[in-house]
Formats: sequence, C-alpha cells, structure tokens
Amino acid sequence: MEAVKEASMTSVRGGKPAFESRPISFRLGAEISGLDLRRSEDIPQETIDALWRILGERGILLFRRQGLNHDQHLAFTRRFGPLASTGMTSRYAPPGYPDLFTVTNIKTNGAHSETENAAQQWHTDQSFLPVPARASALRCEIAPQNGGDTMFSSTYAVYESLSDGLKKTLEGLNAFHTLLNTRCLVMTNRKPMDKNEVVKVEGALHPVVLVHPDTGRKCLYISDQMTDCFDGWTVAESKPLIDYLCKQIEHPAFTYRHRWESGDIIMWDNRCTQHYAPLDYDFAGKDRPENHRLMFRSTLA
Repeated sequence: MEAVKEASMTSVRGGKPAFESRPISFRLGAEISGLDLRRSEDIPQETIDALWRILGERGILLFRRQGLNHDQHLAFTRRFGPLASTGMTSRYAPPGYPDLFTVTNIKTNGAHSETENAAQQWHTDQSFLPVPARASALRCEIAPQNGGDTMFSSTYAVYESLSDGLKKTLEGLNAFHTLLNTRCLVMTNRKPMDKNEVVKVEGALHPVVLVHPDTGRKCLYISDQMTDCFDGWTVAESKPLIDYLCKQIEHPAFTYRHRWESGDIIMWDNRCTQHYAPLDYDFAGKDRPENHRLMFRSTLA
C-alpha cells in the first residue's frame, strides 16, 4: 500500500495530483482515476513514468469506464514502449488491427470463437518467448450480465510466503516454458498451428525465481499453463513441485478478482502477476446476448 502512496506523490504537478491511485486489494492492484486514456498523447511523460512505477509495485492498474476504441487502446499501450509480436496474435485480431488479440465468446459467421474460453489456466503472457512480454492491457467492451470475471495473483506475495528452505531450493533452478507441453490446455479448441507459429511458441528457459528488473523484488516465475519441467529434471520429477507452487499461486490470499464493466481497461505486469478467467457465467448459454463477452488485449514487448 505504501508503494501506491509513494508513486502517487511523484505524479504531482503544479501542486495538484496528475491522477489518483488507491489499492483495490491488500496485496496487489491499484485503481487509477483522473486520467482520460482516450487522449493518452496528452498525458505527460512524468505521469507515464509514475504509472509504470506503480505497475511494477502493485502488479495491475485498473482504469474504469474509459470507453477506448482500438486506436486509442494501442496509442495508450505504446506510451509505455514497443508492442510485442508472436505471430499468434494476428489470427485472433480484429480486422485492420494485427496488434490486438480478441477474446470473445461471440460467434462469427455462425462459427464458435477459438478464444471463447481463453485463460482457463493460471499463466503470464508469452513466457514461452526468450524475452517474454513485459505487460499487457485488456479492455472490456461487453461483459456477461453475471460473471465473466478475471482473477490476478501476485507472484511477489507467493514467493515471499514460501519457506526459506524452499526458496533456497528454487533459487538456482530454471524452468522450461512452452505452449507445447503436457499441462497446457489452451490449444484444445483452437486450430492447429502452422510451422512458423510452432517455432515461435516452442519454448524458452527462464529462472524460477525472477528478480524484477524495475523493483529488484523477487517473484515466482512458473505457471500452470506454460511450465512443463525444471531444467535437468524430467516431467515426472518436476510435476509434484510445480503442482505445489501452482496451488500457492491460486490461493485466494494472493489474488484479486475483477468484475468487468464495459469500458474498463486493466494493465498488468507479466513479470510479477499471473491471471486466470474462471467460467463463472452461463457458458452453456453463451449465445444469448446477456452472456456475451468481448475483450481486446494489447501486449508490451
């Protein structure tokens, strides 16, 4: 909570705060108010820098009811740096916007969406890349009448909760992250990847204990969706410890659950958080308008 207060103070300009921030849960998240993201080009760089500091400490930033269009969404994301590209985003992109990833349960030309049940496992975006995505920004256009939430977990808090003995065990380990693993369910309802896509998602090794490059804090960097095994361990040997760590990541004490409203946008730091979308609405009745869900995600390299 102190991190939020300190970062807010750095955003004061001319005696008046450029924005206000408040915690949305004890361990992670800050709601930001007082900024119009539709005009992100007018936001001073010192304000962008302050937002980035809060993001690094609190893990997620919530901007309510901003009502952005695709161009405004991308313009805001680019204020923090270049966009990421994996070769997978474009197949789910809205027409004319290859840098946006569409998450929806709404049919197109009578066909079910391949992303209708996306994020059914806890994960951090694009950890299968040698240089993973730094952050992502998800915008809600349509939310189900009941449910359709997204959950976030602080992997700072998860790491800090571990015993000294387990921390010591994990300290020197690397883990292999890939979409092509024994745990991953994300491709179950999607079209097979072509050869070029397979090359881009086949995987990379990363430290199990990540030192956040901006804050210097340690966090746990494995996930149920992406992490198959530890380097030098078999999948069978790795599974019990990965299972245990993943259970800690999903523990309610370390999470925030967001109930979406149209116009909301959440930015999260992929290095110190994970996210998950429970099917907490009438998924069997997803074709009814009251159960429609339409979201768009941008990702920072």
